[in-house]
Formats: sequence, C-alpha cells, structure tokens
Amino acid sequence: MNHNSGNVWFDRFANAGEGDCAAVGGELVRGGYAAFSDLLDGLRRRLAEAEEEQMAQLKELVEKGRRLIPDPGAISPSWETVWEDFDRYIGYKQEAMSTVAVPERAGEWQIVMNNPYTNEGIACYPGLSFPEATYLYAYFRKDLKKNEYLRLQKIVNLLMVQGD
Repeated sequence: MNHNSGNVWFDRFANAGEGDCAAVGGELVRGGYAAFSDLLDGLRRRLAEAEEEQMAQLKELVEKGRRLIPDPGAISPSWETVWEDFDRYIGYKQEAMSTVAVPERAGEWQIVMNNPYTNEGIACYPGLSFPEATYLYAYFRKDLKKNEYLRLQKIVNLLMVQGD
C-alpha cells in the first residue's frame, strides 16, 4: 500500500501527534475549503487502497478528524455528515472484504450498478483491484436507492477488443 499521498494537508493530519493535533486542526480550519478537501482526498485514497490490516488505522484517522474538526459543515455544508459517511464507508468496505476469502482476491474486479425499474443505463466500473472495488462498493452502497442493485464481481474470463 502506497502511503505517499503527495498531499501535504493529509500527511500533516495523519502524522500529527497528540501534542500537535490542536494546532493542525486549527490550521486545517483556517485553510478552509481547499485544505479540508485535500485532507478528505487523502482519506479517500487511503480507504481505496486499504486491506483489512489497515482498517483499524483508518477508523482511528476518522476519529482523529472528528476530534480536530468537529464541525466540518461550517467549512462547507456538503461536509455536514462527512465523518459519519466515512464510518459507513469503512463498515461497508469491511462487509465486502469479509465475503471474499483472501486467496480469491487476486485478479480483476468490477462494480456494476443498475435499477431495472428506471430507464437509466447500467453503470459499470471495470479493471479494479480488490481493494479499489471494495471501496467503490462501500461508496455506492451508502446511497443505494430503492430497487437499485450493486454488484461486486470478479472477472474470471475476459475477451476485450478495441476499435482502430
């Protein structure tokens, strides 16, 4: 797992010790939308890459974020529930990981979403690693609408052609 996110705000947040937390939290709030957005991007990237052994650390990072920035909705109303959202993403990702044995995880995975009762098209996200696929499963699972379904599936055989 590559923890080198190239994201200064996330790195400062993730590496802040207990003595630095209040200062880093204050800087993040003063940094406003851009700083907090960078922090969230780093958290999403870490969650997308995470295997089981990193899930406890992710939970700790979300709790740290909740302590440092208890009211992210003050930065942007769209972030009112961001910490609860991350709690759900982590739970759903763990749910997905618990259904597939470790030896079965290698290979290409995809996410398929559809609502057979609407005329919207099927959404498909192919070419994913297992950690990436479980992240997208968690991301879409959080807001699944009535009659929508979400499939996390492994590609066993694949024939792919591309036009000239």
